Amino acid sequence: MRTEHPVAVVGAGPTGIACAVELGRRGVSAVCYERGGILDTLSRMPEEMRWFSTRELLGIAGVPFAGPEPHPTRLETLAYYRAVADAFDVKVVPETKIESIVPREGGGVRVSAVRDQERSEFPAAAAVIATGFFGNPKSLGVPGDDLPLVHRRYVSGYPFHGRDVLVVGGKNSAAEAALDLYRHGARVTLVVRAAAISDRVKYWIKPDLENRIRAGSIAAYFESRVLEIGRHSVLLSTPAGERTVSTDAVFPLIGYEPDFAFFDRCGIRLEGANRAPAHDPGTLESNVPGIFLAGALLGGAEIGRIFIENSRHHAAMIADAIAARAGAVTAAATSFPSFRTSPGNDPDR
Repeated sequence: MRTEHPVAVVGAGPTGIACAVELGRRGVSAVCYERGGILDTLSRMPEEMRWFSTRELLGIAGVPFAGPEPHPTRLETLAYYRAVADAFDVKVVPETKIESIVPREGGGVRVSAVRDQERSEFPAAAAVIATGFFGNPKSLGVPGDDLPLVHRRYVSGYPFHGRDVLVVGGKNSAAEAALDLYRHGARVTLVVRAAAISDRVKYWIKPDLENRIRAGSIAAYFESRVLEIGRHSVLLSTPAGERTVSTDAVFPLIGYEPDFAFFDRCGIRLEGANRAPAHDPGTLESNVPGIFLAGALLGGAEIGRIFIENSRHHAAMIADAIAARAGAVTAAATSFPSFRTSPGNDPDR
């Protein structure tokens, strides 16, 4: 079978870029669609973040991730993945939200998208969903969690110098944010549902945070939860009873989950307690013909199971399956002419 339509890759993060590269190596045209810029989610991670994974486990497309330190920083990682995208001329359509994907009569799929409030549809030879879960942080689901003082992402501690800040969570995101805020001069209170900081927190972060708590530099409430958020305070449930804590900002850093509503709109079946998307383990094609799944989202709600380092082979598996089905594929420009493609977009634009 021959097709004039490129494969639509949903997501221009590391996994999406890897899929586009592997498809290109097999002569299959592909375009990545990203709701922000290239590497959008990674660009909005904490400025001082350093990966737990080592460089050799974060590399994609067979391109070495070189550098002097074993655990790369956010900026080093952005530079590496963007360089891979540029080297392989990965086409990215930015500022584009893919709303749904459905099979198309005669083969392939039809993609519905929105950009600049303009809704459009276009055909694709196939689709690869590689959105991960970091773009979908969880909400506390309590009264007031939509107030302006609530920040569902943590990027920098600079704006919070000299202010009261409440961080919710006991794992990596919350632990790193609490320390970074403290070291930028914020007065930090940490609220943790569990009885202690999680053992899964990075080994160089956990003792640092625990020492700050013991020293009283960071206030902490364990076995506690947020009941309500006000404009200048938060009501907590603690082992000693309810308590009101004054705060200027709240960071509910309690984890992430895939966009399950998007799966539903595409007709992808969710299975088991973790709502993992149904897929063929040999090809990673979902239960919807022509829609393939790559990366961390395959774990459903179990977000601690699949990462870049143990899903790097997904891109080649999917590319093999699509190339085998399509045969010789003619490279073509995107069939969404109102959106301009580019080989690389500044993630901080």
